[in-house]
Amino acid sequence: MKADHRAPLLRRHVFAPGLFSVTFAAPALAASIRPGQFVMLEVPDRIRPYLRRAYSVADANPAEGTVELLVKTIGCGTAALETLPIGAEANLLGPLGNAFSFEDIARGARVAVVAGGIGAAPFPLLARGLRAAGLVGDLFLGGRGASDLALASRFAGAFDGETVLTTDDGSAGERGRVTEAFERAAATRGYARAFACGPMAMFRSLAPLVARLGIASEFSTEADMGCGFGVCLGCVLPGTEKEFLVSCTEGPILAPERIRW
Repeated sequence: MKADHRAPLLRRHVFAPGLFSVTFAAPALAASIRPGQFVMLEVPDRIRPYLRRAYSVADANPAEGTVELLVKTIGCGTAALETLPIGAEANLLGPLGNAFSFEDIARGARVAVVAGGIGAAPFPLLARGLRAAGLVGDLFLGGRGASDLALASRFAGAFDGETVLTTDDGSAGERGRVTEAFERAAATRGYARAFACGPMAMFRSLAPLVARLGIASEFSTEADMGCGFGVCLGCVLPGTEKEFLVSCTEGPILAPERIRW
């Protein structure tokens, strides 16, 4: 059930400058969160940012009562997490939104997980779910350059399938776009489903690709959210079945064919 959790910061792990994880103590949230859901986070006693910020829940450990977020420093909201002292508290409103679906996939099937940079944020928890469901997951992680792939270490051993790294400039992994690497693999592997998260430009390339290949897919959409529960309507996306989709309540996990690209 959705609630506001006052959560102390337990630890921070830095992958690269401006790219890090934060782990909070939030037992009730850790027990209820599902892969793909998110929280609206507030650091108390700060004037900025004025509104809470949305963060995909990267991982959760119900036994330890912890929730992890993967963060890239971009503005004042993410900078507040970069400097939050250990032991200080944040308010986490959640769980919010819907979740990735894979319960209907037969055990032993193969799925693809496609991530662009910090778009990898919701996938550690998904990896746990896929493994528990007996599914083999291939991870495709791409970025502009090597620094964007610093998160790759977070996924060591997380997926039971192959991990493919790509960079636009060839400074790490394969040279080229992550969607191209996925397309080559999908041509022969018969994926039961594709899960994706990343920038809208990646989605625009990926949506027609999965449609052409006939792969059922779920995209974790990124949209500016002011509230997280459908009041402010700041996160609407153009739809195909209706004019607009409210990402925070109808998503953030959406089938690409529901979005008007």
